[in-house]
Amino acid sequence: MDEIKSKIDTVLKEKITDADSVKELSNQIIKGAESGLEINNSFEDWFENRFKYQFVWLDKDDYSRALVRALWLAPVFAGTDFGASRQRDMAQVWTDTARGFLGEIVFSKFLKQKFGIDTKFDTRRGSIDKFLPSDINKIKLPNESWIQPKINISIKTTKFNGRWLDVPGAQYNYSDVFILIKLGISRGHFLAFLKAISFLKDKLFPLGKNLKELDDVSSKELWEEIPEFEPIPSYIAGFIDKRKINLPIHYLEVRKKGLKNLCLSISQGIGIFTPDNIRNHQTVKGIDPEGKLRIEIEPIIESFTGQKFFAHSGGLYYGKEKWQELIDTF
Repeated sequence: MDEIKSKIDTVLKEKITDADSVKELSNQIIKGAESGLEINNSFEDWFENRFKYQFVWLDKDDYSRALVRALWLAPVFAGTDFGASRQRDMAQVWTDTARGFLGEIVFSKFLKQKFGIDTKFDTRRGSIDKFLPSDINKIKLPNESWIQPKINISIKTTKFNGRWLDVPGAQYNYSDVFILIKLGISRGHFLAFLKAISFLKDKLFPLGKNLKELDDVSSKELWEEIPEFEPIPSYIAGFIDKRKINLPIHYLEVRKKGLKNLCLSISQGIGIFTPDNIRNHQTVKGIDPEGKLRIEIEPIIESFTGQKFFAHSGGLYYGKEKWQELIDTF
């Protein structure tokens, strides 16, 4: 474990100066990779061919682009989650949408750095339905003209410690390939960004002083407590092509969990998850023949009742050869 962490730390320290941030991000990376079974074969394979090969740095300009693109679209996006009635605050819609754009920027930089491919993403205003088919609008292979991809690609993001690629039912029906990108973005990044562009010092703090909510001492204290903006590390966990898997359930790892409040706990899997699809799986029939146990998706859903496509990160394709195979279908 120390060897694994040391190698990850070396990569992160290239651009992150805060030792506590490096430690926290490194722990998250290991946790997500282990729980997602990304390090199933060997650490060297994971580190060289998945983490290091598919690693991308995002800078302040990338973060600015994501926020601007998200601000352009957030006001016209419906303020509800797919498959749920929960209303989201517009600011939350903005930052959530920005994370999605960060994932697109990661993939764009990866294609450019590794294969010399340029990409354009669709940022037209419109309802969510208009953006379901593909996140990539145009591509340009080396020494060729811009074309529309022959396949529809959907890009999903999660944190470093995430283990699942999850896709709502509507999105799954429209896209062919799903890519999972892990972002090392902290809860303080947005505030750090506002500090970096002088919004806090030049706009908000003077306003607070005029309103007698702040003085020079408290402003200085706040300024020092807010972290400095640092580059955002990310890596592409991999991709899955739904045309190459068996549906509805391609793979499932499930166990009976609990003492009094028993449940079916799914730790890994690939496929279209619905309660019926899960209960009709041969393994589940053997564990819960009467079909009465609650279904849990570890560690994100305590009681699963909807419909989503799931793939654990260790089940995704990765590495130069697999990416080239995908690019050949563009």
